[in-house]
Amino acid sequence: MPLVRLAEHAVFDDTDGAGVILDTRRGVYLTLNSTATLMLRAALHGDTVDDVVGRLREQIDATDQTLQSGLAKLTGQLRDRALLAATQEGPR
Repeated sequence: MPLVRLAEHAVFDDTDGAGVILDTRRGVYLTLNSTATLMLRAALHGDTVDDVVGRLREQIDATDQTLQSGLAKLTGQLRDRALLAATQEGPR
């Protein structure tokens, strides 16, 4: 099971390298910078924080601690906007 799952009303598109999440309930777009896009893509495919950080380490020049912190911040923001699946806590 992926580390994070988006809610059914959240649609993620990263075709241009910079991601966008559409909240279909509110008709609102959330634009992600390139780093957040890489983090979300990795979190949607990785099973654990360590797995996701390992994937990110290959793409982003940062320490594991920085990557973990950024991942936690991103998932916290998505959770605050109710864009994660209800049963998904995400990394802390």
